[in-house]
Amino acid sequence: MKNLILIIGALLIALNTLIGLILSDYAILNFLLADLSLVLSVGLLYFVACGKMANGFKIGLTILLFFTGIVRCLCVVLAEQVWENNYCFIAAIGILLFEFACVAGAMFASKKRVEIR
Repeated sequence: MKNLILIIGALLIALNTLIGLILSDYAILNFLLADLSLVLSVGLLYFVACGKMANGFKIGLTILLFFTGIVRCLCVVLAEQVWENNYCFIAAIGILLFEFACVAGAMFASKKRVEIR
């Protein structure tokens, strides 16, 4: 499972980069940010898969990170080329912070639960 996450992630990043280089309407900033978003999604999913936390947290976080990663990637692809007042980019950063908070909370709750036993 862990290796499958890395292989699928690498294929998605390569596909996005190839599409970004071929299509002239796909802005360079957007496909680079989409690649970064994919790298972060794959990294978080791999971290959860390798992490020492309860299986319920792993399953829930995997599903959550999968769907929020798709939404974050779409936000970055649809973002405008300016940094000012770019609500799609702000939403992508907010989703990323939410993902980090969920992973940190699950790690803390799982560690606390193991220590009590």
